[in-house]
Amino acid sequence: MSASRLGFRGDLQGLRAIAVLAVLVFHVWPKIFRGGFIGVDVFFVISGFLITGIIVGEIEKEKKLDLLRFWGRRMLRLLPAASVVLVFALVGTLLFLPRTDWLKGAEQVFAAALYAENWALVAQATDYWAQGQSPTAVQHYWSLSIEEQFYFVWPPLLAFSGFLARMVRVSVRGFAGTFIFLIFTFSLYMSVSGAHWAGTPYFTTATRAWELALGALLALFGEKILATPAVKAAAGWLGLVAIFVSIFFINESLPFPGWIALVPTVGTALVIWAEAAPYAPYRLLALKPAQYIGDISYSLYLWHWPVIIFFKPFGDEFAKAYFPALVLALTFALAIISKYFIEDPFRFGRFSFRIPNSTRRHFIVGAFMTSAILIVVTAGSAHVTKLFEEKSQRLLEEENERSYDKDPRYPGAAALDPKKPAPVPAGVPLKPNLRIAERDTRWRFFECMNRGRTCEFGDANAKTTVALVGDSHAMSYGPAFEIIAKRQGWRLVMMVKVACTIGDYPFWSDGKYRSDCDWWRSRVLRKMAEVKPHFIISVGGRQGVYGERPGKERQIQGYQTTIAKFQSLGAKMIVMADNPVMLTSLHGGWIEMPKCLLWKGIESSYCFKSRQITLDSLSDNLVEAAQGMVGVGAINLTAYMCTKDLCPPVIGNVVVYRDAHHLTETFVRTLVPYLEKELLRTMKSRN
Repeated sequence: MSASRLGFRGDLQGLRAIAVLAVLVFHVWPKIFRGGFIGVDVFFVISGFLITGIIVGEIEKEKKLDLLRFWGRRMLRLLPAASVVLVFALVGTLLFLPRTDWLKGAEQVFAAALYAENWALVAQATDYWAQGQSPTAVQHYWSLSIEEQFYFVWPPLLAFSGFLARMVRVSVRGFAGTFIFLIFTFSLYMSVSGAHWAGTPYFTTATRAWELALGALLALFGEKILATPAVKAAAGWLGLVAIFVSIFFINESLPFPGWIALVPTVGTALVIWAEAAPYAPYRLLALKPAQYIGDISYSLYLWHWPVIIFFKPFGDEFAKAYFPALVLALTFALAIISKYFIEDPFRFGRFSFRIPNSTRRHFIVGAFMTSAILIVVTAGSAHVTKLFEEKSQRLLEEENERSYDKDPRYPGAAALDPKKPAPVPAGVPLKPNLRIAERDTRWRFFECMNRGRTCEFGDANAKTTVALVGDSHAMSYGPAFEIIAKRQGWRLVMMVKVACTIGDYPFWSDGKYRSDCDWWRSRVLRKMAEVKPHFIISVGGRQGVYGERPGKERQIQGYQTTIAKFQSLGAKMIVMADNPVMLTSLHGGWIEMPKCLLWKGIESSYCFKSRQITLDSLSDNLVEAAQGMVGVGAINLTAYMCTKDLCPPVIGNVVVYRDAHHLTETFVRTLVPYLEKELLRTMKSRN
């Protein structure tokens, strides 16, 4: 049966059930169902197949496509339930999550309401696998955003194909197939290469469109592939096995959605192609339980992630004891309510604008007006929340900046001065306020990191030029180096890039080779040859901060290679010991300190981890590389971040970390006297 003559397909509902359950169990038991995220890829193939078949079928029958009616049907199918969940997510964020999450949550609800959540995540350089990034309650809308973008672009493309086909009097499938094959090829190339999307390929439309196109090509030409029932049945079972193998064996270390994504997507295509051939998986997929879960799959997907996110503040013990059972039960309950009281009334019932004798105009006006109201309510609520929170945070930031280095109640690092520790008064509010601690680095320093651009501070005509190069840990010290450069009359050149250390070794992120780090290192070398700095300073060698790197010895070798290249330019090299990393245990996950302190309170021992966990157990490969080289200086300021037992998240009434492993600017500024002293001493010893 071709997609153009598509009736009810029980196998598609069964595939939807597998897809949504895969995603759900992955998010509840990520260590067991490591590849459950491939459920989204299954959904993409199904969507490409169904929508293309429906549209091409209409073009072949009516000789044209009613775009407005198609979009109206899609909006009434998707928007009502999605909008209700967005409002729930926004309210839930304000009620259940720490205020540190309010602004990010409102920004992403706004993006999700406009079906641009995936691009919002790309803009924020979100890594799907990152331990240190806190997802919002609507991060899962990234896949819905891609589908909606597909629904917006695909129909006009197919309609244009129909127009061309009528002009030359050939089948619409030929033109449509040509366009879709080009999209499939380009997108698959972008997905497999991944170089241009380092750090964010998981969410981009460009690296996902091929999965929808695969389903579309199957809808156009699947019936042309002739085979015996036995072959089709075997293909169907092979496809089903490929899907389940993907769920259990694909994981974050593999290049996804690169070539490995062909396993679940081609598997899905094989199951669809097999249809109801004798002994194919059709009957298994068409069982009533699978059909029911397939019916509520959209609502299940919408509700499961906010439920998971809103249970997190209850703590680890609660999560271990009750989390999976409650998440599953509540998700199914909300999905069932959503299906019968939100989805169905807008699809078939009183709000569907499909009353007897309803005109096309009545349906289109009703559908578009309803959709506009839903978008305005959700996006508007999120935007108002965003503006309010931005204003509130701006006032706190201005207050914090006005008091930099001026309030003796906040000695910061001076509280751990080994010779004369500064007194720390009790009962003083923390600085920066925990609500703004995550953003406690001025925007100009973030801008320097965004794409590895070059930033300069201090005296452009100075006799001494100092360069700060490295990853975001190096940039944490940027504000301190800026102050010191102005005091000393230096020219300060900063070249930093997120997650790219100076080590000349291979690095993977999200399963893809980070060739952008290689490009950045070569750019740094060219810039250093141009500016000829007297000193080059780097930070960022702590083991465990970044995943998917080679072993310790290979990293040390890579650091030594780059240091030698810097020295060959005539620069003197100084390395700094990396700061501690806030971990729950020796092999545990990261702790985002502002959130932890808000959730648990500054009196709770939960946020205070031993020095063994946060510092001593994590080798600093950059420092170890420098120890084996002649003429390389080293600075270690960790004595001002850790006692003999602890590396506390608050020192001298100052919040030390803005997440799990980046220092706040407020704390870094309290390090300036000690950094300046050590820096001048080390520079003098190298002259």
